[in-house]
Amino acid sequence: MRNILGLLLFIVLAFTSCEGRITKNQALAKDIEEFNKTVSVQIDVYKPESYTERQVDTTLSNGFRLKIKAYTDMDNSVLFTKIKDTINYQTYYRNFKFDILVEKDNKIIYNKSFDKQKANTAFNFNANLLKGSDLYNFDKLAILNAIQVDDDPSYTNTVAIDVMYAIPETDKVSHHKILINDKGKSNFIQTEKH
Repeated sequence: MRNILGLLLFIVLAFTSCEGRITKNQALAKDIEEFNKTVSVQIDVYKPESYTERQVDTTLSNGFRLKIKAYTDMDNSVLFTKIKDTINYQTYYRNFKFDILVEKDNKIIYNKSFDKQKANTAFNFNANLLKGSDLYNFDKLAILNAIQVDDDPSYTNTVAIDVMYAIPETDKVSHHKILINDKGKSNFIQTEKH
């Protein structure tokens, strides 16, 4: 009988001591999780921060005069978001527009302006590409990274312009060459991608 009474007392104590209480560490972790859900600080960063413009005006040894103007598209950007602790970092990478004007024998033979939509068409960045393909998401996420004149003297009747698009915060890059002949006809060639 004593053994049964002792067992009964042990069972009663075991059940009454398990009230569903949590430890201090568990309570702290739960409070932090609830705090993170309710409190959020957002920091907006723009790259570049303000309007930027770069112009090239050069006469090549083959007789072509070339003007390139690249400038910030203040109304069009790509958003990348990172949440660290309770801070939501939103980085807006602004797209760029660029204008190309080519003259030969004091006559304008090529004069075009490119924004993100026209560049997508010219460089074959489109939404129909399969996930995993080299240019996947370039239509939405890639921004102009560099544009420069290729001054290779082997181009005698042509102007060559190197263009590089990249997806920020990744290693995805696409290099292109724009070739414009002495009649003003242009050809867009992808030279490298990775």
